[in-house]
Amino acid sequence: MSVPSNQLRKKILSSIDSHLNDYPEVAERWRAGDPTVRAMMTSVVETVLWLSRDNQVNITEPFIKSKQSTIIADAINKGILPVATPCQHMLTIENNGNSKVSLSQGRLVEDGTGRQWRLMSSVTLNGHETKKVLVEQSTVNHIEVNIPVSESFYRLDVSTTDGAYLSSLSVYNATLGMNFQYTPKFMNAGLGQAAYTLQSHNLEDITIVFGDSERAGTTVQAGDTYEIAITQSYGYVDQSSLSSAALSEIYESEESKLNLYFKAGDLVRAGADPLSVAQMRLLASYPSMYDHNAVFMGNFDFLVRKHFMQRFDYMAIWNETINEKHYGASLDAINHLFLTVVAKNKIEQKALVEDIKKLVANADSLLDEKVNIKEVVERPYKITIAGRLASVHDMDSVKTQIKELLLENFGKGSLSSSYHNPDGFNKQEIAIKIRSDITAFQDRISDFSVLTEDTAKNPIKPHEWAYITEDSITIDMTRTADTGTAIWTL
Repeated sequence: MSVPSNQLRKKILSSIDSHLNDYPEVAERWRAGDPTVRAMMTSVVETVLWLSRDNQVNITEPFIKSKQSTIIADAINKGILPVATPCQHMLTIENNGNSKVSLSQGRLVEDGTGRQWRLMSSVTLNGHETKKVLVEQSTVNHIEVNIPVSESFYRLDVSTTDGAYLSSLSVYNATLGMNFQYTPKFMNAGLGQAAYTLQSHNLEDITIVFGDSERAGTTVQAGDTYEIAITQSYGYVDQSSLSSAALSEIYESEESKLNLYFKAGDLVRAGADPLSVAQMRLLASYPSMYDHNAVFMGNFDFLVRKHFMQRFDYMAIWNETINEKHYGASLDAINHLFLTVVAKNKIEQKALVEDIKKLVANADSLLDEKVNIKEVVERPYKITIAGRLASVHDMDSVKTQIKELLLENFGKGSLSSSYHNPDGFNKQEIAIKIRSDITAFQDRISDFSVLTEDTAKNPIKPHEWAYITEDSITIDMTRTADTGTAIWTL
C-alpha cells in the first residue's frame, strides 16, 4: 500500500528533526532556516519523494503501461523515438520568361500555408518550358559543436523548432572526417566504433549520446568539431491544402517569372506524424530481444510497424512457418516472407509496399526480392453484447454508446485492428472498456457479458483484416428485475 506524498513528507521531516538532536549545531541552523542546511535537506526529501513515486509506478504498472509519462519513458528507453515521415510531392514549374532558369537541389519553396519544401533534385527550364520536380516538405538545420572536454557518454542536447517534428538526424566528425552511425542503446557497438544513440524525455527535445571507447562506441575528444544535421518536417500533409507555391527567396530577376504549383494526383507520399502515445505503448509491449533488427525468418512485425505504423491502417508480415499453418505447404514459400498492408492513403499503396520491401532487405539481404504480397480480405468481426440494464437508464442511449465505443476502439482504422488478431479481439479488454467508459454499467444493478465469434473453428488468417462494423455488432439488452421495486436498491 502506497503512502501519500504529504504523509511521506511529514514522516521524513519528523525523522530529520529527531536525528538532528544528535547534532546540536546543525539542528539549530535547521530550525533557524539556514539556507545552507535547508537546501541540502530539502533536496534529500525531494529525492526520496521522487523515488517513492517511481516505486509506485513500478508496482502498479509492471506489464501494462497506462500513464502517459510511463508509456513515453518505457518506449524511449527501448529506442522508440518520435520521428515523423516528410510528405513528398511532384511540383510543377512553369517558366513564363524567355531565358533559361536553373534551380539547384535543396532550394526552398513555400506553399500557401507557409510550410517549406526542398527540391530533391536540380532542374533547368528553358523559356516557356514546363517541368515537374520532386519536392519534400522538410528543412535541414545545421549545428556545429566544439567538444569542450573529453568525456565518456558525452551528451549533446538538440531540439526541433517552430513546432516541427524530427524526421532524421546525422552526426559527422569534421575533425576526423568521419560519419557516426545511429545505434539504438549502443547494441552490438564495437570498441572505438563511430556510433551514437538518441534519447528524449518529452517527444520534442532530443539528446545525442556518444559512447565510451572502453565499453561501446568511442569517447569524444576535446577540441573535435561535430556537424549535426537535423531534418524536421510537419509530418502528414493534407493534399487538399496544397495549391500554389513560391520560391522562398528570389536570387535573380528571371526567377520571378516562374509559376510553381502542386497539381492534384501528383502526391508521392502523404507523410506521417510521429507515433502517438497509444502506438508507442503498443510497440513498447514487444519483447526487446534484439537490437531493433529482425533476425532471419524471425519477427519483422516490430521492425515494419516501428517505421511505417502511421502510414497504414492494417499490416501483417509473416514467415513460411506461419504461412504453412494457415495456407498449407508450398515450395514457393521457402525462405520467403509474406506481406499484407493497407495504406491510409490509397495513392501511396504501391510506394508503401516498396518501402517495406527495402526495409526488409536492409535488415536481411537474404530476403531481398523475397517478399510475397498477399491482397487483403476484409473480415467484419462478429460480437454480441448481452446484458441487463437498470430501469433508470435509457435503453436506446446505452446501445448507441456501446456501438460508438466498439467502432472507435475496434473498428476500421483503429489501432486494435491494425495488426493480425488470430484469436480475435481480447474480450477482457472490450469488457474493461465498456465498464469504464459507459456510465450505465458502473452501478450495482446493471450487468453485461461479451460474446465473440468462434475463431477456433474459423481462424483469422494473416491476410484477413478483422475489425468490428456496425452490422457485426449485436446488442441484446433486457431490463433488470428491480423495475417497480423500492427506490433504494443495493
